[in-house]
Parts: sequence; structure tokens; C-alpha cells
Amino acid sequence: KRIIKAFQNFKEQDLEDILWLIINKKDIVKNIIDDIKKRLAFYVPHIPSSRVELVSELPQKDSSDKNAILLFGSSDLISKAIVFNIDYRQNPTDGWDWCKLAKYCSNHKVNIEESKLRFINYISILKKEAFDKTYIFGTGPTLEKAINHDWSDGYRIVCNTIVRDSVLWNHIKPHFIVAGDAIYHFGHTNFAKQFRQDLAKRLNETETFFLYPDLFDVIVQRELSQFSNKLIPIPEEYYEKIHTDLTRQFIIPGLNNVLASLLLPLACTLSKQIFLWGFDGRAPGDQLFWKNSEKHTYPHLIPELQKAHPAFFEHYVPQKDSNHYIKLAFGELLDQLLINAENEGFTFTMMHKSWTATLQKRFTKKIN
Repeated sequence: KRIIKAFQNFKEQDLEDILWLIINKKDIVKNIIDDIKKRLAFYVPHIPSSRVELVSELPQKDSSDKNAILLFGSSDLISKAIVFNIDYRQNPTDGWDWCKLAKYCSNHKVNIEESKLRFINYISILKKEAFDKTYIFGTGPTLEKAINHDWSDGYRIVCNTIVRDSVLWNHIKPHFIVAGDAIYHFGHTNFAKQFRQDLAKRLNETETFFLYPDLFDVIVQRELSQFSNKLIPIPEEYYEKIHTDLTRQFIIPGLNNVLASLLLPLACTLSKQIFLWGFDGRAPGDQLFWKNSEKHTYPHLIPELQKAHPAFFEHYVPQKDSNHYIKLAFGELLDQLLINAENEGFTFTMMHKSWTATLQKRFTKKIN
């Protein structure tokens, strides 16, 4: 039999604004409840954990179609309500559900038109530099060697935890940084918090704009509002094209990885020639997704991240098929999308060797 916990939000003194947490009775143990409270405190800080009430069933007369229902240890579908599956043990995308909950409960509205206008204006300024190429940077081990190259002859887009390295950041002087992972970048763990703290430091050092899926704007605006003139939240939908001109179609493709979803569409908006650095791929013996440059990630914080989102790692890098995510994000679909773009005059050059076949076939020795 389930126990149902009600978290009541008195922010707007609306007695109908209730979160119902449906949780299996066997999961009503201190460590799980404390963990859920910790996550609630981060994602919906205006809902105090002291407002917890145990009831035997979902009170029909006190609930409405606007009430959010949180599922933990239950796969039941409740058609009348807004449902968020926050069970980090079973749902590999619980981090995204938490962010959706944060957006829903705060009634956060993203001003997409304002963001699009800011983006178009910035692109028009950048294009006055008249570069014919764009450099995009991953965070593989080869990223450390980027310090030995001059990147000033092209547009420059970096991603993710490169923000840890102030020296390399200021050497590259990126025009854009992108990030789009609910768990690694916009979550409640120390890893994600450290990323955002370092991001704030780097945004304060250069004239770099931050482009990210609009789902995460509720978190970004809470912590990085001082950089509002540099923030570009953008809608995300699934479609199979990476050479979209984002000034015309202001929507990124939801294609499972920062390369296809953010880096490539943004690069193709800026130029026809795209050069890639720091995409080493997954070498034999690598753990989790792949090996990152240790100077440009937080390896000491990975264990906590794994513990907080076990289903995520079990789903995307299962022990029985550790290359599952590589095939999903960098396999036949990405190769075909690159071919489609190449057929329209775009070029993609891998500047060093990569274990990712789709990128290695585009490696040119002459560059290095």
C-alpha cells in the first residue's frame, strides 16, 4: 500500500497549489525522505519541507488538474494530473523531470522573443569579423593541448566544464559557451553547482554568451541573473538536422548530446567551415561515457553524481554495453546528419585523432 505525502506551497497563498508525492510504503525510510527533501529544497525552494502531511490516499476533493504529482517507486499513470517521475533509482531522466517541476511550480516564463533578439543581434555583431571558420571544443584529454594553438582566426564555441580552467578560457576567448545536461550542469549535486560557480567566474572575464535549452532557464536565472545580457535560453525540440540557421529557426534539435544539439547548430549558424577539437571519443578501457581532460572536469565529484542519479548511468553506460551511448549519440544518425550538411556545402574537420568513428573519418592530418 502506498503512502502519499503532500507538500503544500504557500508562496502565493493558494490552497490548491499542492505537490503530491506518491511513494511506496517500503521507501518511507529516513535516507530516502531526507534525499527527496534535499532535492525539493534545491528545485522548489519556495516549498518548505516543514509543510509535509501524510495521508492514506490522494484526496480528490482537495486536488485539481493543476496539482503536480511526484512519482517515486510507482509507475502508475495518473491521467488527471501533471506527473513528474523523480525516482532516481528507476528513471534515467529524473534530472530533467526535476527541472520541469522547478519550471512548473515557479510558473517560470521564458521570454523567447527577447532571447531570440539578443541572439540575432549578437550574431550580427560577430559576423562583422567576417571569419570563414568556426572552432568547436569538446572536453576530451586533447583539450589540454588547445593552449598551444592560436584560435583567433575563427569563431570559437566551447562547452561544459571547460569553465574550470581560467587560463585556457582566456586563451581561447570563446564567443559562446553551451551546456545542456540536467544532471551535470543544472542539478543539485556539487558537480553541477561547481560548474555553475565556475561558469559565473568565466562569464565575468570575457564577452562570452551562454546558450542553453530553455528548460533550464529557471535555474540559470536564479543563479546567473547578473549576466542577463549574455544569457540565451533557446527552445529544444526533436528534429534531425544539425545545420539549422538558428537566427531563422530559433530551436535546437534534441539529439542526445551537446555536439549535435548545441555545438554544431550554433557553429553552422556562424560559418560553413567547422573545425573540431577535444572530441577524443571513448578509448578502450575508458570508464563511464569517456575520459575527459582532468583539468577540465571535476573527477573528484563524479562519485556523488553517480550516487545521486544511478538510473541515468545504468541506462546510458550499462556494464553489458558500455558503448551504448556512443552509438546513440555519435553513430549512424550523426554521420548521416553531417553528410546531409556536407551535401549543402558545410565541411567538418576533426583536428586530431578520435576514437569516435563518425569523427575520425573526418580527421585531416594536414591540420595538425
